[in-house]
Amino acid sequence: MSRRIGVGVDTGGTFTKIVSVSPEGKPLRELQIPTLAADGPRSFVRRVAEAVRWEQSALGAKAEGIGLAVAGDVDAERGMVRFSPNLRKFDRYPLRDALARAAHRKVLIANDANMAAWGAYVVELERKARNVVVVAMGTGIGGGVVIDGKLFQGSTGSAGEIGHTTVDPRGPLCACGARGHAEAYAGSYGIVRIARKLLRGKKSLLHTLCPGLKELEPRLIAHAALEGDKIALAVWEEAGRRLGLAIADAVYLLNPDRVLIVGGVSRAGRLILDPIQAVLRAQPFKTPFDAAKVEIASTPNLGAIGAGLLALE
Repeated sequence: MSRRIGVGVDTGGTFTKIVSVSPEGKPLRELQIPTLAADGPRSFVRRVAEAVRWEQSALGAKAEGIGLAVAGDVDAERGMVRFSPNLRKFDRYPLRDALARAAHRKVLIANDANMAAWGAYVVELERKARNVVVVAMGTGIGGGVVIDGKLFQGSTGSAGEIGHTTVDPRGPLCACGARGHAEAYAGSYGIVRIARKLLRGKKSLLHTLCPGLKELEPRLIAHAALEGDKIALAVWEEAGRRLGLAIADAVYLLNPDRVLIVGGVSRAGRLILDPIQAVLRAQPFKTPFDAAKVEIASTPNLGAIGAGLLALE
């Protein structure tokens, strides 16, 4: 009997991760390609279909389905992205059907953080937690929710958008166009924006790590912070504090027993986790916050893994 595999495609504003998974969520093969959002959805579909065919050939197996995780407001029924701040050219394009035709496989589409939430629930938590909030840190900030062991997507598939929780109505512009969203502080572009602001007229290790600051990114800011650079430490403190406010709102609203932080930017580890936990400890209602264990997921590529699992299920 040929083995069953699903392929998860996790589409971010910068990179797209493609992972073939077993029904248990074990990654069988992984690939990362640039999203190249500016080139538009047709180019993206062509390159993803080619990558999926290459993975199937390398594994000697055909995928039963493809799960397409996309950052933004996704219309799962119509198979398209309604609105994506970091993938503007993808809006209203029939992404699911185009990829199904190009890859000759059934395709399921959903918000990337919802996919990551399912991947985290199945693989990271082994389905043992009842109520889970997942915060996905990447170019933007996404969120997903599992309630009573079931993925909750809301009436339009838009549930869990924690990155678009307002933490300061007069704050900086979010990529979506609103002011003061958590993403504007803790998405990768928000973290870099905080750093540039704090670096004005001041000396920092970041000037050495990134001459001219043209290629500044969270990875370098984390490196400088771990070396004790005060400005870099202040960047993570501000980003974590603002994201902590959004997570606190989610805890008040949903009363989860676990909050998992996933995604590339979460590799900052304690730099982002410590200020988040400080905000949660300061909340006056202790019961829900004592019950909500907050941690950074150890399993990489949960968005792609969750997408592949949902495609199989």
